[in-house]
Amino acid sequence: MATTFVIRNQEGQYHTKKGEWVSGKESAGLYHKPHHDEALNQLIELNAKDIYLRGTVAELEVCEKRRPVVVEYGPDPEQPELLVEGDVDESSSDVNKEEKEEFTGFIRPLNVEPRMPKKAALEPSSVADNAE
Repeated sequence: MATTFVIRNQEGQYHTKKGEWVSGKESAGLYHKPHHDEALNQLIELNAKDIYLRGTVAELEVCEKRRPVVVEYGPDPEQPELLVEGDVDESSSDVNKEEKEEFTGFIRPLNVEPRMPKKAALEPSSVADNAE
């Protein structure tokens, strides 16, 4: 049987020809290509626009109408409670709110050591004693 390649994101949704992410229940509008490299090129273009996208190219079989046959549906974008971000318990989010640090607007770079307070300067007489 013939196959085609589609693009899925990290939440399991499929990419459409219109540039939207859907669950895959309606396979007529899904973006699909007969060759893996064409779908991979589209995925690279999507990653250039959205750096947080973790997409994959999936191989699916096609039906008689040359549409992909989706076996595993992703969450529906109209139902945000099904998305990964919506799975957080409300009781644990109250605890996290209290533990969060207040944002001051300054973010210290990771590769810079914090400055230590300067040591008190030694008196000239004690420096001369140490040199002998």
